[in-house]
Amino acid sequence: MLASLEIRNFLLIKNISINFIEGFNAFTGETGAGKSIIIDGLKLALGGKNNTNLNLDDGEISNIKAIFVRDTNINKNLKSLNLQIDDDYLIVERQINHMQKSKVLLNGQTVSQSIIKKVLLNTIEFQENYEQQELFDNKYFLNFIDKLSKIDLTSVSKSYDDLRKIKNELFNFLKEEKNINEKLDILKSKQEKFKLLNPKRNEYTSLVNQRNLNKNFKKISDISGYLKKSISDFNENNNLSVIEKNLVKLSEIDNDFSDISNRLSNNYIEINELINDLDSRFDKYEFDELDFDFIDERIYQYQQLSKFFEIESESLHELNDKIIDEISLLENYENEKKKLKNKYQEILRLYEIEAKKISILRKKNADIILNKINNELPSVNIEQGEILFKFSESIEENYNSSGYDILDVLFRTNIKSEFNSIKKVASGGELSRLLLIIKSLSATYDKNLTIVFDEVDSGLSGKIASNVSDKILNLSTNNQIIAITHSAQVASKANKHWKIEKKLDKNDMESFITNLDEDGRVTEIATLISGSKITEESKKVARDLINEK
Repeated sequence: MLASLEIRNFLLIKNISINFIEGFNAFTGETGAGKSIIIDGLKLALGGKNNTNLNLDDGEISNIKAIFVRDTNINKNLKSLNLQIDDDYLIVERQINHMQKSKVLLNGQTVSQSIIKKVLLNTIEFQENYEQQELFDNKYFLNFIDKLSKIDLTSVSKSYDDLRKIKNELFNFLKEEKNINEKLDILKSKQEKFKLLNPKRNEYTSLVNQRNLNKNFKKISDISGYLKKSISDFNENNNLSVIEKNLVKLSEIDNDFSDISNRLSNNYIEINELINDLDSRFDKYEFDELDFDFIDERIYQYQQLSKFFEIESESLHELNDKIIDEISLLENYENEKKKLKNKYQEILRLYEIEAKKISILRKKNADIILNKINNELPSVNIEQGEILFKFSESIEENYNSSGYDILDVLFRTNIKSEFNSIKKVASGGELSRLLLIIKSLSATYDKNLTIVFDEVDSGLSGKIASNVSDKILNLSTNNQIIAITHSAQVASKANKHWKIEKKLDKNDMESFITNLDEDGRVTEIATLISGSKITEESKKVARDLINEK
């Protein structure tokens, strides 16, 4: 709910402050007094465009501040935008300097105009002549029918989400179709380069190590040959055994040789084992010229392929595996495409089942709702007017979360005229009153809105004006209404009534606002009835209108 509005230095308004109430708030005053300026200021504060040169003096600032009581809807919008506001009130402020540069504030923090609009989404709406864009959008009427019919869109909405996901998946899949053959040719060409080498994990490192070993093979071979001959001679002569036997004999003769004999005996077995182990290791070093050439050739192949693909030699096997996998995937493209298309068709079928259920319900209830609207048209001075609902099915590309129905809303002002679009047929006043009927019918469901009506009663009087006032009053049961009016009947139904006047102040025209008390209301409504010449009779009529509520 809009709690208050403060306007400073905006066109004819120098300084006004308005405290709104729940229910019906009315503004009256002569044409040009500044009523619409208040609405323009409010719209500007809420993120609207500034299309007026304010003619501010150097250093002067135009300031418009709107304060809203936070409710469930505002809190939901704040949460969706990840905005943290600790205050109980939402304070929206617009400041414009003498250079026409503006700043938008949300509870003291600078934000964009779009943020303000998002925060106040489904909180406040303006209904003005020639600005009923909702009525030009057939989706608005579909939502209206769904709301009054209590149609649950959960299932069809979920089905649409599934359809949208698979549709995007299929689209992304098919958009690559043109490039499939080209990609396959490139990949197969790369694969051909790998066929000769067929790289293995860790093979390159192993080959390099082996080659490094081969480079030292001659040294190893020469040394091992000499040692092997020495070992052979040693084993043949059995010198160590002879020495060991003779030392034993010496120790028997002279005990002084016992320690040497014992030391040699203790190491004799180990020395023999070492000699045998060394001999066996040398046996492994058998040079193979073919193996040497193979290793060099293999390393060369790795290095050439590494240069070509500009990657490390040891990573070639990973690239090869990746290429093989990609080829396999692309070669299986047609099968995957077929599976994806079948899946899409199945999900589409399920969506259309749900959409058809919704469509049947809509059409069943649309006739009832249509009769209600048409029956109300005479009450707002559209006596021979008639609305027509024409249903059709959209093409697949236009399916949406509420189904596949297309609703054309046609209108005629009299029974002899042809039906045509509302935009082409209805006048601004008729649009306002038609929207008032829609809002009145949906009053049970539209709650906690702030609805601003700007001269919705224009050109109406008598019983018709009274009917309009009753509808506005009905709306105010669950919503906050702010109405600018020239109608005594409409103003009399208000819970709070302000009068706007234009006066000369210090050689400048300025708009002032007065919160009318009971006597002031009687006088103002009497003025609306009889003009500037107020009579006791017009005052009596005014009192009667006020007391009718």
